Amino acid sequence: KIGVQGPGGGLIFFVDYNDQYAGFNYLEAAPVSCEVQRTWSSANTAVTAASGWAAQAVGQGQANTTAILAVFGSDTTSDNAAKYADALASGVPGGCVTSKDDWFLGSLGEMMLMYTNLRQAGVGGFSAGKYWSSSEYDANYAWYQYFTSGDQDYNPKSTTPFFYVRPVRAF
Repeated sequence: KIGVQGPGGGLIFFVDYNDQYAGFNYLEAAPVSCEVQRTWSSANTAVTAASGWAAQAVGQGQANTTAILAVFGSDTTSDNAAKYADALASGVPGGCVTSKDDWFLGSLGEMMLMYTNLRQAGVGGFSAGKYWSSSEYDANYAWYQYFTSGDQDYNPKSTTPFFYVRPVRAF
């Protein structure tokens, strides 16, 4: 059920009641203790596999994250949102409590569901700020979900101040 604790210690924000998505039935947001602020990447380099309408869809976050990691192989968890999400495990970062290690950076569609089903319901401890998605706008920009108003927009990938990262897992 949406809003209940998932197996990774976070909150369920999507249930595939109609079996529309192959490979998963639930999407879970990481616990608030695992939320950080990061840049999307260290440089403005195209990740074509994470760009376009298809890359914004629900169910694409994992594939986008994999594509980002392939392009930005030398980035670290401190300068790459997808790298941080992929590396998330119990105790990383300090204080993060999760029993799973299959996290990724959610697509724009997945971040909208997180905003709609958790933030607007007042659960999950979300900040009133901008959260990165794994969906790329172009070589210089990536999409984010604004958790104050629900707006979606794009911003330079290596922007400062940093945007929030709340990893996602599908199961």
